Amino acid sequence: MTSTPPATALWPDLPYEAFAATMHLLHMGLQMVGKLTLLKPFEPQWANVALGLTSTGLTTGPVPWRGGSFTANADFARHEVGIITSWGTVGGFELGPMSVAGWHERFFDALAGAGVAVTINEKPQEVADPVLFTEDLAPRPYDNALVEAWFQAMRASAGVMERYRACFSRKTPPIGFMWGTFDLRDMRLGGTSAPMDPDPGYIGRNAMDEDLVESGWWPGSEAYPRPAYYSFTYPKPAGIENVDLEPAAGRWDAKLGEFVLDYDDVRLANDPEAALLAFLDSTYAAGASLAGWDPAWVCPGLPLEAPTGDAT
Repeated sequence: MTSTPPATALWPDLPYEAFAATMHLLHMGLQMVGKLTLLKPFEPQWANVALGLTSTGLTTGPVPWRGGSFTANADFARHEVGIITSWGTVGGFELGPMSVAGWHERFFDALAGAGVAVTINEKPQEVADPVLFTEDLAPRPYDNALVEAWFQAMRASAGVMERYRACFSRKTPPIGFMWGTFDLRDMRLGGTSAPMDPDPGYIGRNAMDEDLVESGWWPGSEAYPRPAYYSFTYPKPAGIENVDLEPAAGRWDAKLGEFVLDYDDVRLANDPEAALLAFLDSTYAAGASLAGWDPAWVCPGLPLEAPTGDAT
Protein backbone atom coordinates (compact mmCIF):
# COMPACT_ATOMS: atom_id res chain seq x y z
CA MET A 1 0.00 0.00 0.00
CA THR A 2 1.33 3.43 -0.90
CA SER A 3 0.37 6.76 0.52
CA THR A 4 0.92 10.40 -0.35
CA PRO A 5 1.80 12.94 2.34
CA PRO A 6 -0.88 15.60 2.80
CA ALA A 7 -0.18 19.07 1.42
CA THR A 8 -0.14 20.48 4.96
CA ALA A 9 2.77 18.16 5.78
CA LEU A 10 4.68 19.21 2.65
CA TRP A 11 4.04 22.96 3.11
CA PRO A 12 3.58 23.37 6.88
CA ASP A 13 3.09 26.58 8.82
CA LEU A 14 6.38 27.91 10.21
CA PRO A 15 5.91 31.00 12.43
CA TYR A 16 9.25 32.74 12.78
CA GLU A 17 8.59 34.06 16.28
CA ALA A 18 7.96 30.55 17.60
CA PHE A 19 10.89 29.01 15.72
CA ALA A 20 13.54 31.67 16.36
CA ALA A 21 14.91 30.29 19.65
CA THR A 22 15.13 26.72 18.36
CA MET A 23 16.61 28.06 15.12
CA HIS A 24 19.53 29.62 17.01
CA LEU A 25 20.52 26.23 18.39
CA LEU A 26 20.08 24.59 14.98
CA HIS A 27 22.02 27.34 13.20
CA MET A 28 25.01 27.14 15.50
CA GLY A 29 24.93 23.34 15.64
CA LEU A 30 24.72 22.99 11.88
CA GLN A 31 27.59 25.45 11.51
CA MET A 32 29.69 22.97 13.50
CA VAL A 33 28.57 20.15 11.22
CA GLY A 34 29.07 22.29 8.14
CA LYS A 35 32.58 23.39 9.04
CA LEU A 36 33.69 19.78 8.55
CA THR A 37 33.08 20.23 4.81
CA LEU A 38 36.00 22.68 4.75
CA LEU A 39 38.18 19.56 4.78
CA LYS A 40 36.97 18.88 1.23
CA PRO A 41 38.83 20.36 -1.77
CA PHE A 42 37.67 23.93 -2.38
CA GLU A 43 35.20 24.45 -5.22
CA PRO A 44 34.27 27.85 -6.72
CA GLN A 45 31.38 29.68 -5.06
CA TRP A 46 31.91 27.48 -1.97
CA ALA A 47 30.06 24.61 -3.64
CA ASN A 48 32.01 22.13 -1.51
CA VAL A 49 30.67 23.46 1.79
CA ALA A 50 26.93 23.16 1.16
CA LEU A 51 25.18 20.47 3.19
CA GLY A 52 23.16 18.12 1.02
CA LEU A 53 19.50 17.30 1.66
CA THR A 54 18.43 13.74 2.38
CA SER A 55 14.86 12.51 2.82
CA THR A 56 15.05 13.22 6.55
CA GLY A 57 17.79 15.78 7.08
CA LEU A 58 21.15 17.18 6.07
CA THR A 59 24.49 15.56 5.32
CA THR A 60 28.09 16.55 4.82
CA GLY A 61 28.50 13.73 2.31
CA PRO A 62 31.86 11.91 2.41
CA VAL A 63 34.57 14.08 3.98
CA PRO A 64 38.17 12.97 3.19
CA TRP A 65 40.04 11.79 6.27
CA ARG A 66 43.40 9.99 6.48
CA GLY A 67 42.97 7.98 3.30
CA GLY A 68 39.32 7.20 4.02
CA SER A 69 36.27 9.33 4.72
CA PHE A 70 33.57 10.04 7.24
CA THR A 71 30.06 11.47 6.98
CA ALA A 72 28.06 13.51 9.48
CA ASN A 73 24.28 13.36 9.17
CA ALA A 74 21.62 15.40 10.96
CA ASP A 75 18.33 13.47 10.98
CA PHE A 76 15.25 15.55 11.79
CA ALA A 77 12.83 12.62 11.74
CA ARG A 78 14.72 10.73 14.46
CA HIS A 79 16.15 13.97 15.88
CA GLU A 80 19.72 12.81 16.09
CA VAL A 81 23.15 13.53 14.67
CA GLY A 82 25.16 10.56 13.45
CA ILE A 83 28.72 9.93 12.34
CA ILE A 84 29.79 7.01 10.15
CA THR A 85 33.25 6.29 8.77
CA SER A 86 34.52 4.35 5.78
CA TRP A 87 36.22 1.96 8.19
CA GLY A 88 32.92 1.11 9.88
CA THR A 89 32.93 3.05 13.14
CA VAL A 90 29.95 5.14 14.22
CA GLY A 91 29.02 7.79 16.75
CA GLY A 92 26.11 10.08 17.45
CA PHE A 93 23.86 11.87 19.90
CA GLU A 94 20.19 12.76 20.34
CA LEU A 95 18.93 16.25 19.59
CA GLY A 96 16.94 18.10 22.20
CA PRO A 97 17.03 21.19 24.41
CA MET A 98 20.63 22.12 25.20
CA SER A 99 23.09 24.98 24.95
CA VAL A 100 25.22 25.58 21.87
CA ALA A 101 28.20 24.58 24.01
CA GLY A 102 26.34 21.36 24.89
CA TRP A 103 25.85 20.57 21.19
CA HIS A 104 29.57 21.20 20.69
CA GLU A 105 30.52 18.82 23.48
CA ARG A 106 28.20 16.05 22.29
CA PHE A 107 29.18 16.48 18.65
CA PHE A 108 32.91 16.28 19.18
CA ASP A 109 32.51 13.40 21.63
CA ALA A 110 30.59 11.57 18.87
CA LEU A 111 33.33 12.30 16.35
CA ALA A 112 35.99 11.11 18.77
CA GLY A 113 33.97 7.99 19.51
CA ALA A 114 33.99 7.19 15.79
CA GLY A 115 37.75 7.72 15.66
CA VAL A 116 37.69 11.12 13.95
CA ALA A 117 39.92 13.68 15.65
CA VAL A 118 39.25 17.02 13.96
CA THR A 119 39.13 20.62 15.08
CA ILE A 120 37.20 23.60 13.70
CA ASN A 121 37.29 27.36 14.00
CA GLU A 122 35.02 27.91 17.01
CA LYS A 123 33.76 31.28 15.77
CA PRO A 124 30.36 31.27 14.04
CA GLN A 125 30.39 32.71 10.53
CA GLU A 126 28.08 35.22 8.81
CA VAL A 127 26.16 36.14 11.96
CA ALA A 128 26.01 39.38 13.92
CA ASP A 129 27.85 39.51 17.26
CA PRO A 130 29.22 35.94 17.10
CA VAL A 131 29.85 34.07 20.33
CA LEU A 132 32.30 31.16 20.30
CA PHE A 133 30.46 27.84 20.25
CA THR A 134 32.11 26.74 23.48
CA GLU A 135 31.11 29.98 25.23
CA ASP A 136 27.43 30.04 24.19
CA LEU A 137 26.18 28.53 27.45
CA ALA A 138 22.56 29.74 27.54
CA PRO A 139 19.96 26.93 27.55
CA ARG A 140 18.21 26.74 24.17
CA PRO A 141 14.90 25.04 23.33
CA TYR A 142 14.56 22.35 20.71
CA ASP A 143 10.98 22.04 19.50
CA ASN A 144 10.62 18.77 17.58
CA ALA A 145 7.44 19.81 15.77
CA LEU A 146 8.90 23.13 14.60
CA VAL A 147 12.14 21.47 13.48
CA GLU A 148 10.13 18.96 11.46
CA ALA A 149 8.06 21.79 9.94
CA TRP A 150 11.25 23.73 9.05
CA PHE A 151 12.79 20.73 7.38
CA GLN A 152 9.64 19.69 5.51
CA ALA A 153 9.20 23.25 4.21
CA MET A 154 12.81 23.19 3.02
CA ARG A 155 12.49 19.70 1.53
CA ALA A 156 9.34 20.67 -0.40
CA SER A 157 11.04 23.85 -1.63
CA ALA A 158 14.10 21.89 -2.69
CA GLY A 159 11.98 19.62 -4.86
CA VAL A 160 10.74 22.59 -6.88
CA MET A 161 14.18 24.19 -6.97
CA GLU A 162 15.65 20.96 -8.35
CA ARG A 163 13.18 21.11 -11.25
CA TYR A 164 14.19 24.73 -11.84
CA ARG A 165 17.91 23.91 -11.68
CA ALA A 166 17.57 21.07 -14.20
CA CYS A 167 16.55 23.54 -16.92
CA PHE A 168 19.83 25.48 -16.96
CA SER A 169 22.53 24.32 -19.37
CA ARG A 170 25.42 26.40 -17.99
CA LYS A 171 27.34 25.96 -14.74
CA THR A 172 25.15 25.54 -11.68
CA PRO A 173 26.41 24.01 -8.42
CA PRO A 174 24.20 21.45 -6.68
CA ILE A 175 21.41 22.90 -4.58
CA GLY A 176 22.45 22.82 -0.96
CA PHE A 177 21.97 24.19 2.53
CA MET A 178 24.38 27.02 3.29
CA TRP A 179 25.11 26.67 6.99
CA GLY A 180 26.65 30.13 7.31
CA THR A 181 23.52 32.00 6.27
CA PHE A 182 21.05 29.18 7.15
CA ASP A 183 19.41 29.14 3.73
CA LEU A 184 18.76 26.76 0.87
CA ARG A 185 20.62 28.01 -2.20
CA ASP A 186 20.49 27.61 -5.95
CA MET A 187 22.97 29.47 -8.17
CA ARG A 188 23.15 29.95 -11.93
CA LEU A 189 26.48 31.29 -13.20
CA GLY A 190 27.03 33.30 -16.36
CA GLY A 191 30.75 32.56 -16.66
CA THR A 192 32.00 36.16 -16.77
CA SER A 193 34.28 37.62 -14.11
CA ALA A 194 32.33 40.12 -12.03
CA PRO A 195 33.63 43.29 -10.38
CA MET A 196 33.88 42.88 -6.63
CA ASP A 197 32.83 45.21 -3.86
CA PRO A 198 35.76 47.24 -2.48
CA ASP A 199 36.07 44.97 0.57
CA PRO A 200 34.18 41.74 -0.06
CA GLY A 201 35.90 39.80 2.72
CA TYR A 202 37.25 36.28 2.49
CA ILE A 203 33.85 34.63 2.03
CA GLY A 204 32.59 37.15 -0.53
CA ARG A 205 35.86 37.13 -2.45
CA ASN A 206 35.38 33.43 -3.15
CA ALA A 207 31.63 33.56 -3.69
CA MET A 208 30.88 36.64 -5.80
CA ASP A 209 33.58 36.45 -8.46
CA GLU A 210 31.27 35.65 -11.40
CA ASP A 211 28.02 37.08 -12.71
CA LEU A 212 25.17 35.04 -11.31
CA VAL A 213 21.50 34.69 -10.51
CA GLU A 214 20.96 33.23 -7.05
CA SER A 215 17.71 32.14 -5.47
CA GLY A 216 16.71 30.26 -2.38
CA TRP A 217 14.67 29.95 0.79
CA TRP A 218 15.33 30.97 4.36
CA PRO A 219 13.16 30.67 7.51
CA GLY A 220 13.37 34.33 8.49
CA SER A 221 15.56 36.62 10.57
CA GLU A 222 15.26 39.60 12.88
CA ALA A 223 15.58 41.84 9.83
CA TYR A 224 12.87 39.92 7.94
CA PRO A 225 10.85 37.98 10.55
CA ARG A 226 9.04 35.48 8.33
CA PRO A 227 10.09 32.65 6.04
CA ALA A 228 10.57 33.69 2.43
CA TYR A 229 12.08 32.93 -0.94
CA TYR A 230 14.64 35.31 -2.40
CA SER A 231 16.35 35.99 -5.71
CA PHE A 232 19.01 38.43 -6.81
CA THR A 233 21.22 39.05 -9.83
CA TYR A 234 24.89 39.97 -9.39
CA PRO A 235 26.07 42.46 -10.48
CA LYS A 236 22.70 44.16 -10.04
CA PRO A 237 21.35 45.26 -13.44
CA ALA A 238 19.96 48.77 -13.63
CA GLY A 239 16.18 48.85 -13.40
CA ILE A 240 15.66 45.28 -12.19
CA GLU A 241 13.67 46.54 -9.21
CA ASN A 242 10.94 47.75 -11.59
CA VAL A 243 10.23 44.36 -13.20
CA ASP A 244 6.81 42.73 -12.67
CA LEU A 245 6.97 39.22 -11.27
CA GLU A 246 4.89 36.08 -11.07
CA PRO A 247 3.10 35.38 -8.82
CA ALA A 248 1.86 38.87 -8.05
CA ALA A 249 2.86 38.50 -4.38
CA GLY A 250 6.54 38.48 -5.41
CA ARG A 251 8.17 41.88 -5.06
CA TRP A 252 11.41 43.83 -4.86
CA ASP A 253 12.50 44.54 -1.27
CA ALA A 254 14.59 47.73 -1.27
CA LYS A 255 15.98 47.09 2.21
CA LEU A 256 17.24 43.62 1.33
CA GLY A 257 18.17 44.61 -2.23
CA GLU A 258 16.56 41.52 -3.77
CA PHE A 259 13.29 39.97 -4.86
CA VAL A 260 11.28 38.22 -2.15
CA LEU A 261 8.20 36.02 -2.01
CA ASP A 262 6.84 35.13 1.40
CA TYR A 263 6.65 31.41 2.13
CA ASP A 264 3.04 31.82 3.31
CA ASP A 265 2.09 33.10 -0.14
CA VAL A 266 3.42 29.85 -1.59
CA ARG A 267 2.14 27.34 0.96
CA LEU A 268 -1.39 28.83 0.89
CA ALA A 269 -1.55 28.99 -2.92
CA ASN A 270 -3.83 26.62 -4.80
CA ASP A 271 -0.71 25.07 -6.37
CA PRO A 272 2.35 25.81 -4.18
CA GLU A 273 4.79 24.19 -6.60
CA ALA A 274 3.53 26.24 -9.54
CA ALA A 275 3.66 29.45 -7.50
CA LEU A 276 7.26 28.87 -6.44
CA LEU A 277 8.37 27.80 -9.91
CA ALA A 278 6.80 30.95 -11.37
CA PHE A 279 8.78 33.09 -8.92
CA LEU A 280 12.06 31.32 -9.74
CA ASP A 281 11.47 31.52 -13.48
CA SER A 282 10.32 35.14 -13.54
CA THR A 283 13.11 36.46 -11.32
CA TYR A 284 15.69 34.60 -13.39
CA ALA A 285 14.16 35.98 -16.61
CA ALA A 286 14.31 39.50 -15.18
CA GLY A 287 17.97 39.28 -14.21
CA ALA A 288 19.16 37.27 -17.20
CA SER A 289 17.51 39.51 -19.79
CA LEU A 290 18.82 42.72 -18.23
CA ALA A 291 22.28 41.16 -17.89
CA GLY A 292 22.28 40.11 -21.55
CA TRP A 293 22.45 36.37 -20.96
CA ASP A 294 21.67 34.04 -23.85
CA PRO A 295 18.03 32.81 -23.67
CA ALA A 296 19.23 29.44 -25.01
CA TRP A 297 20.90 28.75 -21.64
CA VAL A 298 17.48 27.76 -20.34
CA CYS A 299 16.81 24.31 -21.76
CA PRO A 300 13.54 22.36 -21.81
CA GLY A 301 14.56 20.25 -18.84
CA LEU A 302 13.32 16.99 -20.38
CA PRO A 303 15.34 14.31 -22.19
CA LEU A 304 14.84 13.98 -25.90
CA GLU A 305 12.42 11.25 -26.84
CA ALA A 306 14.19 7.92 -27.21
CA PRO A 307 13.97 6.13 -30.53
CA THR A 308 11.41 3.31 -30.58
CA GLY A 309 12.80 0.13 -29.08
CA ASP A 310 15.56 1.78 -27.04
CA ALA A 311 15.84 0.62 -23.45
CA THR A 312 15.29 3.25 -20.74
